[in-house]
Amino acid sequence: MRYRAGTILVPLMGLIALAVVPLGCQKEEAPEAEAAASIDPVPVRVCAAERTTLRPMLEVLGTLVAIPEQTAVVSPQVAGTIAAVAVVEGQHVKAGDELVRLDVRLLEAEAAKLSAAIAQEAAAVARLKRGYLPQEIEAARHDVAKFRANADALKTKLAGLSTLREKNEVSQVQFEGARQALAAAESEQAAAAAKLALLEAGTRPEEIAEAEAKRAAAEAALAVAKLEIQFCHITSPIRGIITQLAARQGMTIDRTIALATIVDDATVFVQFRIPNAYLFKVQAGAPVQATLTCMPGETFQGKVARMAGQADTTTGDVDAFATLANDKGMLRPGLGCRVHVQLPEIPGTIVIPVAAVADRAGAAVVTVVKDNKAREVEVKLGIQAQDRVQVLEGIAPGDLVATENGYGLPDDCPVRILQGAAPPDGPKVP
Repeated sequence: MRYRAGTILVPLMGLIALAVVPLGCQKEEAPEAEAAASIDPVPVRVCAAERTTLRPMLEVLGTLVAIPEQTAVVSPQVAGTIAAVAVVEGQHVKAGDELVRLDVRLLEAEAAKLSAAIAQEAAAVARLKRGYLPQEIEAARHDVAKFRANADALKTKLAGLSTLREKNEVSQVQFEGARQALAAAESEQAAAAAKLALLEAGTRPEEIAEAEAKRAAAEAALAVAKLEIQFCHITSPIRGIITQLAARQGMTIDRTIALATIVDDATVFVQFRIPNAYLFKVQAGAPVQATLTCMPGETFQGKVARMAGQADTTTGDVDAFATLANDKGMLRPGLGCRVHVQLPEIPGTIVIPVAAVADRAGAAVVTVVKDNKAREVEVKLGIQAQDRVQVLEGIAPGDLVATENGYGLPDDCPVRILQGAAPPDGPKVP
């Protein structure tokens, strides 16, 4: 009787003995000729090892994060009370869009006050630069003449009282009063004369300079007030999405409060960790593909932009950052993703399908088919790229390795190669 490989028959002989009919391609005590006659070849599918250029990919998990240089934290430039909030969290904004408006009434009142002060100082400067009017000078001359006449009259009166005082015809008190009145009149005359001299000399340059300085100070204060009014309209410095918004209507705020965080999401970072073994295989500029579970069918392309300057002290792994284009705005910071990083190409290396590799007590083995017989061979593997793996030692280009039904076959087991294609990336088998 002939049995197909892998089939086990268990005949019962009462309850005393249990006999197992040998498996196909299993070692038996029968002679070789009898064994060969009782075994059908095992059907296997094979693939030829080939020498080619391997383009390996590193597959890791990553997280989308905002690019620091494209993130803006908006804080007020003046203290005040929030009158209105014009946006909501998650909203896209353009550069210059208003986010928050503060109450400007006190600042507008201060600006009006400063405008009036500027007008007053400007009038003073104009008057000083124009000089004194002829009428003012003439009035000053009239005052000088008036005070002089008054002083002369008091002098005459005092002279008469002096004669009478010598004759004891007036009291000492009356005489002293007349003398003090004369002194006051002479002081008034001197002041009027000084004023006339000043008017006739014209405006001094330092007076004009002082008045102009006062006007400039008022104008600067007004400019500050107007700038503070502008600062009350808090706008976005960049385009992007509002990821955080702390502003609420009616809040009293100062310059230390962060009101909003805006992220320019035209491009984002995907942060991932490079295992220590691959650290020097990942290069800046290497192509990256990212896929998200929440967006099946979508693939986002990018490049490695930078790597952390310090490795993890426990594992030796290093954080890396790759830029991803986000033209449709689908990517949001905080989302997890799967990252495929293109590693340097390995030209002229031997590759076989991953399906051809098995594990035997921790060693990688493949089943090589030659002359329709199977033989298990230990191999040394290198880099894996998707469903193909690099073979460093153990087989040569053109060797046929079993990709289906080859595991566990003993050496020189007869096999029958199935016709058809090998796995997707393997060569055809005739």
